[in-house]
Order: sequence, then C-alpha cells, then structure tokens
Amino acid sequence: MRRPHKKQKAKRAAPRKQAPELSKAYEELDKNARTLIRTDLQLHRANDRFNRQISQLHALYRLGTTINSTFDLEIILNAIAESMAKDLDFEKAGIVFLEKTGQKPFQSAYMGFTPTEYRYFLDNFQGLLSPALQQEEEVYLQTAAYAPAEWSAFLKGLGVESLLLLPMRIKSRLIGFIVGARAHVTLRLSELDRRFYGMYAAQASSAIENSRLYEALGQANLTLEEKVHERTKNLVDANERLRDLDQVKSNFISLVSHELRTPLTAIKGFVSTLFHYDKELTDDKRRIYLGVLNEETDRLTRLISDLLDISRIEAGRVDIRWARITVPLLVQKVFDTLAIKSGAATLAKDFSAKFPEIVADPDKLEQILMNLVSNAMRFTPSGTTITVSGRAVPEGVILEVRDQGPGIPFSQLEKIFDKFYRLDNDVNRKNPGTGLGLPICRALVNLHGGKIWVESEEGQGARFLFTLPLNLDRPITSPDQPPAGPEDSKVSATQAA
Repeated sequence: MRRPHKKQKAKRAAPRKQAPELSKAYEELDKNARTLIRTDLQLHRANDRFNRQISQLHALYRLGTTINSTFDLEIILNAIAESMAKDLDFEKAGIVFLEKTGQKPFQSAYMGFTPTEYRYFLDNFQGLLSPALQQEEEVYLQTAAYAPAEWSAFLKGLGVESLLLLPMRIKSRLIGFIVGARAHVTLRLSELDRRFYGMYAAQASSAIENSRLYEALGQANLTLEEKVHERTKNLVDANERLRDLDQVKSNFISLVSHELRTPLTAIKGFVSTLFHYDKELTDDKRRIYLGVLNEETDRLTRLISDLLDISRIEAGRVDIRWARITVPLLVQKVFDTLAIKSGAATLAKDFSAKFPEIVADPDKLEQILMNLVSNAMRFTPSGTTITVSGRAVPEGVILEVRDQGPGIPFSQLEKIFDKFYRLDNDVNRKNPGTGLGLPICRALVNLHGGKIWVESEEGQGARFLFTLPLNLDRPITSPDQPPAGPEDSKVSATQAA
C-alpha cells in the first residue's frame, strides 16, 4: 500500500487541530439561537401585552365616549354589556344595577347569555354573588378548574369556564356589578389586568351614578314645577274665592240692609201712627195696622232665623236629634201650618200605605219641607196643586215637592242652591226674600247623609227632590213622634179660599 506524502499528512492533521475551535463556534451559535428564541418569545409576549393594553384602552375610550354622551340608564347598561362582549372578548357578559335600599337586582342588561341562563345567574345572587361582591377586592374571579364545589356547579350551570365579577361602588356603597364569562378559555389576570378592570368598573359606576343623579334632579325639577303649578293654581283659586266671598259679603250686606230696613220701616211707621193717632183711628184701621205689624214682625223674625240657621250650619254647631219618623204624618203637620197661607193652591200628599219609617231629625225635616212647600206656594198659580210625595228605594227614601208654577230656566238650576241667590222674576220682585231657604235645605239634607236637587223646565213647573237614607243604625235619642194625622195613601189636603 502506498504511503501518503509527508505534505499530505500535514494537511490531514490540520482539521483535528481546528475541531475545538469549531465546537466552540457551534456552542456560540447555539447560545445565540437560544437568545434569539427567548428574545422572540419575550417580544411576542410583550406584543401580546401591548395589543391587550391597546384593546383595553380602546375599550375604555369607546365606553367613555358612549356612556358620557347620555344620562339614559338603559343606554348606559346596554353599552357596558356590549363593550364587555365586543371590546374585551367575553363570550357572555352583563351588567346588573342594584336598588338603593334593598340591594337587590333592579335593572339588568346582558349579551351572550340565554334568558334561562341569565335567570339562573340572577337566582344565585343572594347565595353566591352577593357575598363575593361584598369583599373589598376590585375584581372577583372564579375558574372551573380551581373553584369550590358550589361555584363549580354554578359555572357548569352557566356553561362557562371562567366568571369575572367587577363590583361597582360609589363611596364604598355597592350600586351594581359587571359580569364577564368565557366558555372555552380559562381566564388569568395579571396585576395590570386587575388595575384595568378596576378602572373600567369605576368608569361604569360614575356613569350610572351620574345617570341616577340626573334622573333624581329631573324628578325634583318636575316635582318642583308641579308644586309651583299647584301652588299657583291654589293661589288663583284662593284669590277667586276671596273675590267671590267679597262679592257675597257685599251682596249680604246689601241684602240684609234692605231686608231689615223694609220691615223695620213699616213697623216704625205703623207704630208711630198708632202711638200718635190711636184715638183717632177706627177699629178697622187699627186692626189693619196691627195685621201689617204682625206680618212685618214675622218677616223680620224669619230673616233673623234664616241668618242664624245658616251661620250655625256653616260653623258646624247644628246637632241632629235622631228619632223614628212617619213621614206622611210630618207632611200633614206642615200642611196644617201652611194651610192659612196657601191661597188658592191645593196641598196634596201622595204616599204608599207601605211607605217605610225613617230615622231623622223631626225638626230639621219639618224645616226642609216647610221651606220647599212655602217656596212652591209663592210660585204656584190659583187652581193648581202642590204635591208632596215619597217613594222607597234600596238605600232609603226619595221625597218630592212638585208644583205647577212657571218653572226654572235650565241655566239657573244649580245656582238656586247658592246663598243669597234669587231668580230675577216678577214673583221674587214682588216678594222679597233672603235667598237662604234653599241653601239651608241643602245643608240640612247633607247633614242627614242625603242629597237634594231640582228638575224643571220653563212653563212646566218644578220638582224638588231629596234623598234620606233609612239610617236604621242611628242611635235614637228621642222617641217622640210627630202629631198624628190621616194616613190615606193619597190625600188632598186643605184648600183655602
């Protein structure tokens, strides 16, 4: 075999001398490669963190832009739920606003949850969510891999792997919370993420609180406007009532002055005549003068009596003396009293034989009937009839005084029960009065728990009707009965020539 040349041997031996240097170079290359890989991994992680921070800042910006442009709570809640789902990549998200006093869910908005899942979520508020939210942490996280048994079952019921709760507080008071859930990824939070979610919840809290304050301010302004409007209306009404009262006072002074002056003038004149010329007067004239004095004295007595009655009624100083009354007998008593003044009018009563007894004040009921019948007598022409009738109804009785006079214009039907109001017609002009009879009747009927009204057409007469409850539950303080009289089912009473 041929041996190599010495020079060739030297050439072959050289690589062996260079091997340590190559090995060292390879090691350096491997080290550099590892450094590059670590650097790339760090850059990748930094890029992920950077992208996540950009997304978080973008989410804060979008959320702030939306919720700071409105005070509508529904819009704010929906915007937060949408931001959690779209900007922060939560597959299921929601926001719950708690009522101020009971700390119970009051308003909610959610995305990703089915209605059944969200109802299940809220049903566990008291048992799981509320205790977790009462902690001082700004972020509360539960994951299926590390959750306690109760929470694990809860997460399974929601179909999620991770659940994030962000308490919203104003001055340490819990006003609601934000929820975010991921179904397939276990959520892990860095300290930076926790700070972000704290800021996110704080911004949402401020927006909700501002909305509530704005709503409260708007309600306060509305309430204030309503109160101002109400007070203004009350002042206008009070001013109107003062004007009405002032007018009533003027009418009262004018009326009373006139009504008092007329009989007093007549009394004074005839008394003076009798005093100075008594011996010169014949018996017939003396009788006429004394008759006028008697009538004018009666007129003055009626005026004072009406004024005292209306004054006592308005002051609430009228006592009702309850007694059992047979109404037809009381009507006959009124007829007997007024028969001498009825003129050519016929006084008739119309009551069924089974007309029920009632419990009322006999004197007050007699005064009501006396006023109504006397009023009818002034307007009833000769040859006509004034009828007092009654009928039973389930809640009591209805009494009616009907005449065949000229009737009352429709526009005056309500006014005739006003104090001092009198129809402007020939009858009233010839027969002065106070205009207090009907108001007294209405007040006395009201004291008995009934109501009074009039039905009339011009030229068709008038019907004054009033109701009286049976009042059988009233305590009867006096067993006295009105004087006895005929109890015919239909009676035509006294007619004066």
